[in-house]
Amino acid sequence: MMTISNKKFTPLEVGTTVKVSIPDVDRARGSPRNLLAVITQVEDELYKLGTENGIIKHLYTRSQIDPCKECFVDLVSVNTEKEITLREAAGFSSVTGSQGYKRCNCKLKCRTNKCICRLAGILCNSKCHNSMPCENK
Repeated sequence: MMTISNKKFTPLEVGTTVKVSIPDVDRARGSPRNLLAVITQVEDELYKLGTENGIIKHLYTRSQIDPCKECFVDLVSVNTEKEITLREAAGFSSVTGSQGYKRCNCKLKCRTNKCICRLAGILCNSKCHNSMPCENK
């Protein structure tokens, strides 16, 4: 099993540009689905990634990242003084900003303060409760 995995996901070197998929919760509606980053450090087959805005806090396995053929992000341009989350990195790379932290799954039209969005004083968006009716739009 490990040999098949090792053949499919060959090890990457420091300085390689990679893309990381951004979960839909962490990105805004018009934001890109992937984030371009560069490998800054390798520890026990776990990869530390960096962008122009900072170093991403989490370590990634080889199966979570895809190498790019071209060098889009240079290792010299990485801001090593600041640590950021993937959500913050996605917000920096987006034209429209970040998604935000609130998202509800209400089934009662968001009438009461049990709705996370209403309690926070923001309007429900397309990521909240899909096609259910809502009074907080």
